[in-house]
Amino acid sequence: MSDNNFDLIVIGAGPGGYHAAIRGAQLGLTVAIVEKDDGSGIGGLGGVCLNWGCIPSKSLLKNAELLNQMKNPEKWGFYFKDFSADISKAVDRSRSVSKKLTQGIDYLLKKNKIFLIKGSATLKSSTSVNVNDDTFTAKNIIIATGARPRSLPSLEIDKEIILSSREALELRNKPETLAIIGASAIGCEFAYYFNAYGTKVTLFEIMDRIVPKEDEEISKELQRQFRKQGINTNTATHINKVTKSTTQITLEFENSGEKKVSTFDKVLLGVGIKPNSDNLGIEALGININENGFIEIDEYMRTNVNGVFAIGDVTGKLPLAHVAFDQGIIAAEFVAGKNPQGIDDYQQIPRCTYSSPQIASIGITEEEARNKGINYSIGKVPFQVAGKSIAIDEPEGFAKIISDKETGEILGAHIIGAEATELIAEIGMLKYLEGTDQELHKLTHAHPTLSEVIKESAANINNQAIHF
Repeated sequence: MSDNNFDLIVIGAGPGGYHAAIRGAQLGLTVAIVEKDDGSGIGGLGGVCLNWGCIPSKSLLKNAELLNQMKNPEKWGFYFKDFSADISKAVDRSRSVSKKLTQGIDYLLKKNKIFLIKGSATLKSSTSVNVNDDTFTAKNIIIATGARPRSLPSLEIDKEIILSSREALELRNKPETLAIIGASAIGCEFAYYFNAYGTKVTLFEIMDRIVPKEDEEISKELQRQFRKQGINTNTATHINKVTKSTTQITLEFENSGEKKVSTFDKVLLGVGIKPNSDNLGIEALGININENGFIEIDEYMRTNVNGVFAIGDVTGKLPLAHVAFDQGIIAAEFVAGKNPQGIDDYQQIPRCTYSSPQIASIGITEEEARNKGINYSIGKVPFQVAGKSIAIDEPEGFAKIISDKETGEILGAHIIGAEATELIAEIGMLKYLEGTDQELHKLTHAHPTLSEVIKESAANINNQAIHF
């Protein structure tokens, strides 16, 4: 092997990229990984997830959760004098967490003898990549360049008044008023965070409910709990006009036929992503992309060009870090001549929202089951059936399981409540094994645990729940 020739080059060291690189190295491939750091905060080892996404945002959400608990200290037998919360310290902690984990990625790359190339990559052929005027060659290339926040025509991100999640993560002075456009996972998480620190938050969603891709009952419950927390939500809402000054922004919008006007200090956009597929040279290679610029792949992450793969958000399949993890491993194993199980159904992968209450789901919703004409059963119980939820003072929410009425096979699960994002893993394993509601019910769950809500919801399918 020459210094610039490898078995595999991975473009992008985000969640999918570093997983692909490490798995390839484990399988005996010589691997290089390309990562840019252009000062925008988008680049860097670990990608958006570790630097400006999953990890730092969850750090901030933990701060918000603790702050909300401390708002009623007497309930817990605590008494504070002149209690205050400093949002800038929350940001400091999140940056520290991010730095620690990105340093860990650097260690893992070195441990696995992966050659790190710093700079922006351009594909010159299906086997060669240019970085900083140097050419590197490989038998196979994996594109893992991720995606970035999308603007709207009348709301172009300016990083001052109109923000993406990237800028919101570093706000050290909380806005007094904040509009969040888009009430999916990112919008709802930031709504919870800023509301905890005293910002007056208003959510805007063009669909008829918040978290519109979730089960309809989940959407209703989250909206109910947000209302209790003081978060204002506007669904089925269209923004007609935007007027921006140097310090504020005014939105004219229509909600249920009624025209309204509101002024805010900041606007945060959570309206989706656009792929980092531009300036890569993929057009010259003839790599197929869809109408939104996402790279088209098969179940093994292969593009239509032999030897070129794509993984993660740049594919638009399901823009979640854990999806990129699995895609990267599958692609690397395929390159190494293994026979990995491909991904042909992204609905069987867990989807999580880390607001409080948390949301986690897998499989189909009840509406989808109904539309497909499936003969299904529902088991639904409130979190209060698990005694621990009362003990930790988080009794709100429910678990809902959908199963095939004839076979009992689990078709979908939807949880809203404390630690929902941890509880979903059990059902994911059961679905992977094509398990049934009866097996989920009969499995002994430790007491007291929140996981008992899963057991009871499965039991409820056959009217056998003890605590409901």
